[in-house]
Amino acid sequence: MSGKEYTTELLKLEDAQIERMEETEEEIILQISLTRKMHNCPRCKAETDQVHDYRIRAVRDLSIRGKPLKLLYRRRRYFCPSCGKSFSEACAFLGKYQRFTYQVTERIMQLLHHRWSMKDIARDTRTSVSGVARCLALYPQGKPRELPRVLSFDEFKGNANGERFQCILTAPEERRILDILPDRRGSTIQSYLRSFSNRQDVQYVVMDMNQGYRDIARAFFPQAKIVIDRFHVARYCTWAMDDVRRAVQKHLLPASRKHFKRSRRLLIARRALLSEEDRAAVDVMLHFSERLYQAYALKELFFQFMDAKSSSTAAELLSKWFDAYDRLQLPEFSPCRRMLKNWKPYILNAFDCPYSNAFTEGCNNAIKALKRVAFGFRNFSNFRARILQVANPAYPNI
Repeated sequence: MSGKEYTTELLKLEDAQIERMEETEEEIILQISLTRKMHNCPRCKAETDQVHDYRIRAVRDLSIRGKPLKLLYRRRRYFCPSCGKSFSEACAFLGKYQRFTYQVTERIMQLLHHRWSMKDIARDTRTSVSGVARCLALYPQGKPRELPRVLSFDEFKGNANGERFQCILTAPEERRILDILPDRRGSTIQSYLRSFSNRQDVQYVVMDMNQGYRDIARAFFPQAKIVIDRFHVARYCTWAMDDVRRAVQKHLLPASRKHFKRSRRLLIARRALLSEEDRAAVDVMLHFSERLYQAYALKELFFQFMDAKSSSTAAELLSKWFDAYDRLQLPEFSPCRRMLKNWKPYILNAFDCPYSNAFTEGCNNAIKALKRVAFGFRNFSNFRARILQVANPAYPNI
């Protein structure tokens, strides 16, 4: 194998011959052509090697030695004497109408799996944003064939196609995004789920306290257990505790008010997880107000309920919490009580299974990061494709 053949093999330019090389301060330019050979006419299938003309096409390739590589491809066009048709020669490293090689396409597809904007990808590969968009369109965008055993619903603020929120469906047990829907309307979700024939295979549906999602789960998965994510339950209590703290500190002197505000996390945290020093600090704050002391006791009883190991134990502790609330009658905790009453059976289901919305919330954070890097997406199809690509571990490293 000659030196030129080694070079074309290294550059992955199959059957190419390097005719000339030029290097400038900005780029490396290679003039290349392919070996002349017999071709079949695309119209009549007759063989021919009669050359019609040559045309120069400027093609982008990956960088070499830190400089962009530009190929001046002297493309040969053949002429068929049988039917008179002229056609371009077959090329193994370049697609039809493409202005960059398959190597660049592969690089773009790799970068699309990372939280890069399309503009940054175009800059890295020395292509255009429209070229990156064409590569993005190559990504398969079909819906999954079947529903998983554990299904999770949630929404996120996407602002794509004029819709403020989009809906995300995940498979927490398999740790993958199932699909992204263009909006969170019940009609959209129902139309999507109606096409699946294995709805009876879904055993758990995990969600936050969304009545629309609950009604859909009841209608489409009557045999499945509806599980409310415990994080969304716990924050009702922490919100109530924080409301009591704010109400109490309004009547304090400025120095004490600042201390209460800075120490809010100590009041919200579980007492068992605090150090001795932090517990002493909490005890000092509790002496300022009887209402604050009562709220803190109610909060601690709530977290005893949240730490239960089974639904039966959780039901007993929840009953004690309701009794304590009825005795204390703290208005800040009334939304928490109402939530627990309305969603009690679905909250208790969470104590008998290991599933939650943690994976889904993590996906939402990744989507927010992707949207922030890209300065938003107007086109939902592109937004959905990017989300599914970033969540796909096919290219774990650049």
